[in-house]
Amino acid sequence: MSDLPKPNQCPVCNSTAIENYCSNCGQKIYSKRFTLKSFFGVIGNALNLERGIFYTMVWLFRNPGKVIDDYLSGRTKPYLNPLNYILIIAGIYAFLALSLNIFETGAQATYDILGVDEQTYSPQATEVQAQWTEMIKRYMNFVPIIMLPFASLASKWYFRKKKLYYGEHLILITYILAQSILISVVLALFVAIFPGMLPTFPVINTGLTIVYFTYAFYSYFKRSVFHALIGFVVVYGLGFILMMTIAMIVVILVTIAILVLGGSPFGITP
Repeated sequence: MSDLPKPNQCPVCNSTAIENYCSNCGQKIYSKRFTLKSFFGVIGNALNLERGIFYTMVWLFRNPGKVIDDYLSGRTKPYLNPLNYILIIAGIYAFLALSLNIFETGAQATYDILGVDEQTYSPQATEVQAQWTEMIKRYMNFVPIIMLPFASLASKWYFRKKKLYYGEHLILITYILAQSILISVVLALFVAIFPGMLPTFPVINTGLTIVYFTYAFYSYFKRSVFHALIGFVVVYGLGFILMMTIAMIVVILVTIAILVLGGSPFGITP
C-alpha cells in the first residue's frame, strides 16, 4: 500500500507553512494512508492518552505540585485546562451523587452534625428549604465553580508569601478541587458496587478530601505537612463559609422579594 503524496500546502487553509502541522491553522498533515495501527492512533488521540484529561488525572495524583508549577509556568499543552477539567469531573460526580442517593445522605449527615431538626421548621420554612435543596440538586455540577472564587481568595490570603496572583490561585485551586472531586467519583463507584458503604460515604469522602488537599498543598508550596493541613482548613473552610454567606444573603433577598410578589421561590413548584 503506497503512502499518500506529501502535500505542499495545508488541505484546510492552503497555507504552505507546513511540517507535521500547519503553522497557520493547526491542521495535522497526514502523509500516510490510514492502516489499522493508525486507526488505533486516532482512538488514542481522541481519548488524549498522551496528554489531556487522562494525563492530567494521573499526574495530579502522582505530583500535583509539578502539574500546577508547569501550568503556571506556561507549559500548558500536556494538561487539560483547569476549567474544562473541573466541569467534566463535577458533572460526573453530580450524576453519580444524585443517582446513588449520595446527595441526600450527605445532606442528612450535615443536618445531624449541626443538630438541625427539620420537623421543628414552620411550613413556610420547610417549603423554602425544599425548594432551595431542589435548586442545588438541579445545578449541583456548578456548585464547585461557584466556590472557586471564594476558596481562591482564601488561598491567596493564607499562602500570600508565595506572591502568586489571584488568577494563579484560581488555577491552583481549580485543579486541586477538581481532583478531590475525582476521588469522590471513585468512591461513589464503590458505593454503586457495595451499597452498604452509603452511610459511611460522607465521613470517608471528607477524610480523603482533607488528605488530598493537604498532599497537594504540601507538593506545591513545599512547606510542612502541618502548614499544608492548616491551609486546607483555611482554604476549604473559609471558602465554603464565604460562599454560603453570599449565597444565603442572595437567597434571602430573592425569597423575600418573590414571596412579597406572591410567587414561588426559585420558580419551583413544590
